[in-house]
Amino acid sequence: MTKKITLLISSLAGGGSESVCVTLANSFVDDGWKVNLIVLNINNEVYLNHLSKKVNLVILNKRHARYSFFSLLNYIFKNKPKIFLVFNYELTVMLVILRAIFNFKIKIISRNSNTLSIKLKKFKKQNFWSKYIVLSLIKFFYQRTDHIINQCNGMQEDLIKLYSKLKKKSSVIPNPLSLNIRNYCKKHDLKKINKDNYILCVGRLEEQKAFHFVIDAFASIKNNFPNLRLKIVGKGSLEKELKQRVKNLNIENFVDFENFQKNIIPYYLYARGTILTSIYEGYPNVLIESIAMNTPVVSFNCPSGPSEIVRNGINGYLVDYMDINDLKKKISILLKRKFQYYDLQKTLKDNQVEKVYFQYQNIINFFN
Repeated sequence: MTKKITLLISSLAGGGSESVCVTLANSFVDDGWKVNLIVLNINNEVYLNHLSKKVNLVILNKRHARYSFFSLLNYIFKNKPKIFLVFNYELTVMLVILRAIFNFKIKIISRNSNTLSIKLKKFKKQNFWSKYIVLSLIKFFYQRTDHIINQCNGMQEDLIKLYSKLKKKSSVIPNPLSLNIRNYCKKHDLKKINKDNYILCVGRLEEQKAFHFVIDAFASIKNNFPNLRLKIVGKGSLEKELKQRVKNLNIENFVDFENFQKNIIPYYLYARGTILTSIYEGYPNVLIESIAMNTPVVSFNCPSGPSEIVRNGINGYLVDYMDINDLKKKISILLKRKFQYYDLQKTLKDNQVEKVYFQYQNIINFFN
């Protein structure tokens, strides 16, 4: 009998959750499962081309999770799914509410996508809907899922502090490398790549990523590395502000704003190092992707994830949280030393697609 699973996510845009969702969907379907993948919309379909043709894509054509109630209700009545794997807080809550109202016999497994305590504080600072509706619903209903998968131990500990009863209903599974990164690494000898003279930042140009730290650090060390450049890949609401900061520091001729890129591989491949200065994370895929591409990393020791990925002197350096002086020091050290390919790769043994898929499959099978 063919095993079935429904994955549910808001979009196939270019974020970490979307990458993990597509990687798992492809892994399940390649293993003989019947896979339905529900998305609210494909307005920003970065990962659509990475999705296996064998996955049945269901598009609800809704802008936000809050508009999906009746579409999800119709899907459940029509398809009678037994198990959902969900990649979004609001959609998880929506399913929990639907199950309670209609007494559906469905199991709901949610992938916790961020450090939840910090995410809840962010909701308080947003619009009326997020502050008073979404926040309340998540606080009350999120803990009623059947199981929550965290991406690292830091996220797990944070979750249990919020909801102690989830200790026995949660687990830790790190993110897998995306299939395109994995496949590229298998087909190419990365040891033969000659690095270009730039350091790299990847992510949304938003407050959480705090790219102003790396801009300030770069400006300070620039004279010690005369031909060094900084490349920033991503887009967001702070683009104008960050560009003005670069101009004020008189480094505009050495900083490249590359906008969002569907193919990030060449940027990782030729960088001398990838820098992460986030205020908080869930489990930053940018670090494991960079390391996989034989590019060491420098990262703030933010909550959560980096301390469980970065091995000082082996695949990069951890930086004291939000410490600009330590950031400058660690970037400088990274630029002056050579890292060994095999040392970098050994630190990713827990992020191999097959190992991560096996762990997800075990949890899904338990509830199936």
